[in-house]
Amino acid sequence: MAEAMQHEGEHHSNTVQLLRREITVEGGVYTVVFAGLAILTVIEVLSAEFLNGAIHDAPDAAAALQAIKAVLLLGIAIIKSSLVIWFYMHLKSEKPLIAVVILLPLLIAGLSIMYLLAIPPSGYGL
Repeated sequence: MAEAMQHEGEHHSNTVQLLRREITVEGGVYTVVFAGLAILTVIEVLSAEFLNGAIHDAPDAAAALQAIKAVLLLGIAIIKSSLVIWFYMHLKSEKPLIAVVILLPLLIAGLSIMYLLAIPPSGYGL
């Protein structure tokens, strides 16, 4: 009986619950997440270098390319940090309240940044 209960609570590193489905990955979920993080890092570095070259080659479109670069790199950074938080920090097994505690300050910071970016560099002339 005790042995059955021990197997019941046992957690295998090659099985994960995702979108209400249990997915088993050979080699372990952590290895797959690590590989995903490595691939995203390579994409991040290559895209930054490619966009830097494009900005250098087309100075008239530099502002638009800088904006594209910022959005792309921030998006990849958000995906990578979400993977680390979700799998390596084991937040997938926490209560939903922790998501509110984490996401509310991020939402406030994001809205504050968008507000500050909307203000022209010279300010509003009155």
